[in-house]
Amino acid sequence: MWINGTTKSALVNHLGESISGAITIRAFGEEDRFFAKNLDLVDKNASPYFCNFAATEWLIQRLEIMSASVLSFSAFVMALLPRGTFSPGKQLYEHHAASIGQN
Repeated sequence: MWINGTTKSALVNHLGESISGAITIRAFGEEDRFFAKNLDLVDKNASPYFCNFAATEWLIQRLEIMSASVLSFSAFVMALLPRGTFSPGKQLYEHHAASIGQN
């Protein structure tokens, strides 16, 4: 947060001074210079977050690849298992019937 505060204060200060001196800036034809300075300050303010966003996107991509691999491997293994290895319908029915019977 400290970096954000120091870079944002320069940006806000420059923007405030540009707005208050807009008439003088236009009179001397310095709009392009102030616009370029404003873009430079915006870039400096956003640059600390760029690495954070890039690392987050990298991590998300790797986690999605890992989860897709685990899901694909699990589906492949379950497809290769012989019939009757799992009977989720029967176990689910018995569990549901037991929970209703207790009430």
